[in-house]
Amino acid sequence: MKQFDTQVTRMILAVVHSQDSEIVELALEQEGISYVKFPSTGGFLLEKNVTYLIATDEHNKDVIVERLSAAAKKRISYVAATMDYTPFPMIIPAETMVGGVTIFTMKVDHFEEY
Repeated sequence: MKQFDTQVTRMILAVVHSQDSEIVELALEQEGISYVKFPSTGGFLLEKNVTYLIATDEHNKDVIVERLSAAAKKRISYVAATMDYTPFPMIIPAETMVGGVTIFTMKVDHFEEY
């Protein structure tokens, strides 16, 4: 198990669309940032996501948030929507935003490593 070189004072939880996960991992690895990832699902469209946990210190927090937001971009996607109040059901494409990153930064009061 890797020992941390700095004092862990922050835990970053980042939820990224699965299409952006490889780009995010490349950006984090280029900076030498260690992370743990696990699959998740959620949001309006119940899309597949990847959730990253990153332990860091106060100084590196801003760099990590910057890398995450630069790597995961929002984009337009289309979903099938049904038109109401028509004599027969009509499906039309509806524009929606997907992608990007949702970042939670939490203060770490206590940390133990065994």
